Amino acid sequence: MKEPHHRKTVGYSMIVVSASLAAIGLLHLAIGENVLFADEIQRENTAEYEHCKQIDFVGEECRTFDERLEIDYGSEIFAGYRGPETSASLETAP
Repeated sequence: MKEPHHRKTVGYSMIVVSASLAAIGLLHLAIGENVLFADEIQRENTAEYEHCKQIDFVGEECRTFDERLEIDYGSEIFAGYRGPETSASLETAP
C-alpha cells in the first residue's frame, strides 16, 4: 500500500480549523454575556441615520452618508426620478 501524500495538507487544515475555533472563543470572551452586541450597534447606526435624515443630511456628522446617497446639496435626492421605464416607453420617447 502506497503512503498517502496528503497528510501534510490535512495537518494544515486542522491547524486552520483550530485557529478559527480559538478566534471564536476569544470573541466570546470579549463580548461576554452581551448577546445583543450586534443589535446595539445596528440600533446606534440606525439612530444616527434617522437623525441625519431629519436634518436633511447637513452637517459634519452626516458626511458619512454623502457618498452612499450621492447627495448634491441644494437639490432634492430624487429630483430626476421619472419612474420605471419599460421598453415600450423608451421606444415612444422623443
